Amino acid sequence: MNAIRSISRSGAFVTLSAGTLAAYEVNRLWVPDDEREPLADRYCGFLVDRLLEVFGTDLTVKGTTSFPTGALVVANHQSAMDIAVMLSVFRPVMVSRHDVADWPLLGRMARRGATIFVNREDQHSGAAAVRSIRRRVREGRTVVAFPEGGTFPEDTVHAFQPGAFAAVRPLEAPTIPVGMAYSPSVPYGRESFAQHLGKMAARRQTRIALHVGEPLDGSRDARETAEAARAEVQRLVLDARRELDG
Repeated sequence: MNAIRSISRSGAFVTLSAGTLAAYEVNRLWVPDDEREPLADRYCGFLVDRLLEVFGTDLTVKGTTSFPTGALVVANHQSAMDIAVMLSVFRPVMVSRHDVADWPLLGRMARRGATIFVNREDQHSGAAAVRSIRRRVREGRTVVAFPEGGTFPEDTVHAFQPGAFAAVRPLEAPTIPVGMAYSPSVPYGRESFAQHLGKMAARRQTRIALHVGEPLDGSRDARETAEAARAEVQRLVLDARRELDG
């Protein structure tokens, strides 16, 4: 049954992603250049909402998910599913590692939309990402980043990199901590994206709790804010875990 479920859902993923991307590519030809990114964002939002349904996720959210000004949202990172969850909940600009741009179907959609790609091993790429985050928040967008710089299993939140915090420090914009927990866990390690996808697709259901914290004090330097954010995200992850485990 798990194998049949995996094949069925993986096929639905490909069909839905390809169909959504094709519809966007057709419709983008009929809108002005300045309307293409919002159009991509709408199609991306539709896609991730449907994919979460297809993969049998049960998502509960606690806390405020929309903000009157631009904001930086920072969260722990376990899985490729984190990206779909954050896109569904916040409709944000995502900060993503550079190789996501090469993912089949989803990578092309991300390139068409507002994703900020960063190669953390390239200093110039990191500096460009900081400028893009600052510009997007100044424009009033919510930007989501995973400051751990990679995916890690289980509920331990690893050290946060300071780059995203440095980007928003000059702005009067909130930094919002978010903690996510999964049941069962969905770690994304050395396996390929296709293997990870197949493993998630085989599950009957994945329960997800997402807890949004209060805005952090942004007056400190970036490294201090990064550490305060990591501690608060860790607290929120453990709160989310308690919700899942009862």
